[in-house]
Amino acid sequence: MSSSSDRILKDSSVNFDAVKQTVDDVIAAMFAIPDGQQRFPRGWWPSGCCENAATAIAGVLADRGLGDWLLVSGKRPGQMNGHMWLELRDDDGNSLYSIDVTLHQMREFDEPFIGEGVSPGAAVFTEQREAYSLLDWPWLGDENAPFRPNLRQVRALVR
Repeated sequence: MSSSSDRILKDSSVNFDAVKQTVDDVIAAMFAIPDGQQRFPRGWWPSGCCENAATAIAGVLADRGLGDWLLVSGKRPGQMNGHMWLELRDDDGNSLYSIDVTLHQMREFDEPFIGEGVSPGAAVFTEQREAYSLLDWPWLGDENAPFRPNLRQVRALVR
């Protein structure tokens, strides 16, 4: 008898063990970038690192054929700052899986989230700002922005 998780994995053609391994590989690569060359605030991890982590993970997941994960950001009502995580959605826009490796920077959460459905952070960051595929995200920027060089550095280390 298959569980609903098995059905989702089969239907979405995603090897979730490979997804989890990729997340681990990307985070290890981010921390392997030599001091002074990294483009994210390593000393603050996980605080202030959600966009760098999400973009790097989304890029490597795509490289490995593990889906087109969306960069999803939201903010707390009435606040300017927000949070970013990844979602893999079905054709109807339903979230199958979420990756929120910096969720534990928020006082409400004790650990990152990698699992089925929507990130628990979505319940806190209820004002949705955007959901983009990686290359369509306007803030990916050029080589002077922090996100693209971080993605390039991580890709060089995980291949």
